[in-house]
Amino acid sequence: MPTVFYQNDDVVITDDVYAVWSPEPQVYDLESLEDPRVEPGGRPTRFTLLVAGALSSVGAAAVPAPAAGLPCGPLTAWLLRAHYAGADVTLFESTNVISVMRVRRSLMRAFAANAASLERLDRAGYAEEYSKLNSLL
Repeated sequence: MPTVFYQNDDVVITDDVYAVWSPEPQVYDLESLEDPRVEPGGRPTRFTLLVAGALSSVGAAAVPAPAAGLPCGPLTAWLLRAHYAGADVTLFESTNVISVMRVRRSLMRAFAANAASLERLDRAGYAEEYSKLNSLL
C-alpha cells in the first residue's frame, strides 16, 4: 500500500507516483522526475483575469492597486516544474506560493521515501527483479 504524502482534488503524491487529475490526467513515476523547481509563471492566470474583469466592471479601475490591497503587477502564477522523460513538465500551478511550496515539500518527502524503499530492496538483493517487474507493469 503506497504512502500518500499529499492529496487534494487535483493532485496526489505517493511514494511511487505524482498524479495530476486536472486539467488532464497525468501520472509521473517518481524515479523519472528530475530537478523539481519553483518558478514564477509570468503570465496572468484565470483568477487574475477574473479579478481584473470584476474590478473594471464595478469601476474600481480608478482605485490604485496598492490602495485596493492588490500587488502592483498582475498576479503571477507560481509553477512547480520538473524534467520528465527528457521534457519540461508543469506539475502544479497556483497564484498562492504557499500552496506551491507545500506541494513541493510533499514531493521532496515522497522522493526521500522512494529512495529509502529502493535502498531496502537493493540491500535485500531484490532491486533488479523489482525494476524488471515494474517495467512490465
